[in-house]
Amino acid sequence: MLAILEKIVEGKGEDGDIELLLELADTISATALCGLGKTAPNPVVSTIRSFRDEYEAHIYEKRCPAGSCQKLKKIVIDENLCKGCSKCSRTCPVTAISGKVKEPFTIDQTKCIKCGACIATCPFHAIKEV
Repeated sequence: MLAILEKIVEGKGEDGDIELLLELADTISATALCGLGKTAPNPVVSTIRSFRDEYEAHIYEKRCPAGSCQKLKKIVIDENLCKGCSKCSRTCPVTAISGKVKEPFTIDQTKCIKCGACIATCPFHAIKEV
């Protein structure tokens, strides 16, 4: 169950993972020999019941509505607010930001480590975490 949950929060969840978690929870509860084992899957089952829409967002939309899954965070530049000053590009430790001066810059999501240095540097508040 832990491996499936980790896969989901990393944005690698697949169709059927929620049902598999519920099936595993039933199996664990039914076959455990002690009271603790029988209740071990309860936190996962409870979160699925209460927050199924968030599980589905992680799996199908590859986003975290709560904004707490680091691997699903995305930092973007609003082209309408970016003035092309290049401060963000010079601050980025992995050179994930590129562009031409006086034109909107862009972030290469495959390089971005989501450190947020660019957000703090942008004087125009054009960079946001979504």
